Amino acid sequence: MNRRQARRYPLRPRGLPPRLTGLLAQAPWIRGHRPPAAGESDGLDPTQCALVVVDCQLETLDSVSTAREVVFHTSSAIDMVRRLGGHIVFTRLAFEDSDYRFAPSTNKQFAALARERPLCNGTSGADLHPSLPVRTDDIVVRKTRLGAFSTTKLDERLTNLGITTLMVAGIHASGAILSTVREAADKDYRLIALSECIADTDTVAQQPLMELIFPRQAEVITTSMLERRLRTKDVGGDARMHAGMRASSPTAHVGRG
Repeated sequence: MNRRQARRYPLRPRGLPPRLTGLLAQAPWIRGHRPPAAGESDGLDPTQCALVVVDCQLETLDSVSTAREVVFHTSSAIDMVRRLGGHIVFTRLAFEDSDYRFAPSTNKQFAALARERPLCNGTSGADLHPSLPVRTDDIVVRKTRLGAFSTTKLDERLTNLGITTLMVAGIHASGAILSTVREAADKDYRLIALSECIADTDTVAQQPLMELIFPRQAEVITTSMLERRLRTKDVGGDARMHAGMRASSPTAHVGRG
């Protein structure tokens, strides 16, 4: 049984009294689940939070009318989360030649991408937007599908860091953001969608997503509301000290997965 199966199908203790068995089955380490999230109005521990910036690349932002505003608000959110001791993750949708060659014809969207060959890895269009404050201690992952967890090892890396809450920002609400939110919800992360940091090429489709769809699995709040929640838990400067220790790391977490 692998790690993912163990989380989904946890072992049940045998040979114990029924009452004790029931109590053990309720423990998070037995159930294999993440610790239960606090109420929506409670403070957040910044060291257990990660801001995931999805596909804010030069080429993907070209078709977004509000690209400048999204980059500005997302950059502000990055600075705030980093200052309070949270983690920063960037995802890039980018393809090598082999990725184009082996795109299955059954995948309608990516079969079309294979013919058009956009977002070629190593080109300027596939790079993160230069206005984003990327640092060497941030996590940067390359992916070849929409969701941040698909074709990457992001879940494993976040779990190893003790991350239980994800704040989501980026492009596109109806594609990569939607896929990332649903994947993360299935992995039992607590989710927050930053309303002014998410955009889509289709502004008509974005509104019902932000007002009806995302709230089913995530809190939809502003960056200022998030800052208040993070500051509520940031007592004694421990989170900022932790952030300073991570910032001294000489190498970047950059690459596929």
